[in-house]
Amino acid sequence: MTSTEDDRYRAADATDRRHALSVAASLRQWEPGDENWLRAAENAYRWLRQRDSLRAVAVVLCPGTPQPEGTDPMATIFDLSDTDQVTFTIGGLDAKGAPVAAPADTWAWNLQDPDSTGAVLTVSDDTLSATVAAGTPDTTGTLLLTITGATTGLTGAEAILVQPSAVETIALVPGTPSPESAPVPPPS
Repeated sequence: MTSTEDDRYRAADATDRRHALSVAASLRQWEPGDENWLRAAENAYRWLRQRDSLRAVAVVLCPGTPQPEGTDPMATIFDLSDTDQVTFTIGGLDAKGAPVAAPADTWAWNLQDPDSTGAVLTVSDDTLSATVAAGTPDTTGTLLLTITGATTGLTGAEAILVQPSAVETIALVPGTPSPESAPVPPPS
């Protein structure tokens, strides 16, 4: 961001803060016990957090609720087992870490699977969300989901632990064949 853009941002932010202060000062005119001032204060705060001049300086990945792969969303405990998938959306954070709308951008998603769990990343057409299907780790697997904005350059990351699901069936695994041993003659 250039110095001129920074100056414009600071000027717009100062204007917004002065307006919020004037709204807060006007709230003092209500009588004690009057509940209207609380509603007005909440509306002013919502407006202040959503104002256009407040820019995101970071993005975060917001995980949805895991659900069995290939099913519609349902409420489950957040434990990404190897039979689950989870949808992530993008949220923004301002310079103080408060949530703001994510900036408009084309987002590049990347899923690193160092444990070779076979996890699958499916990005939405608008690049604002992506679904991670867990894969099948032998033991607890780790995934790293990252995003990067094409024009903003903002990045975000989320580490995901994939837990193997409980055993439902067992399999017989043959060993290595070996020749039968000759019978041992009894001692004489």
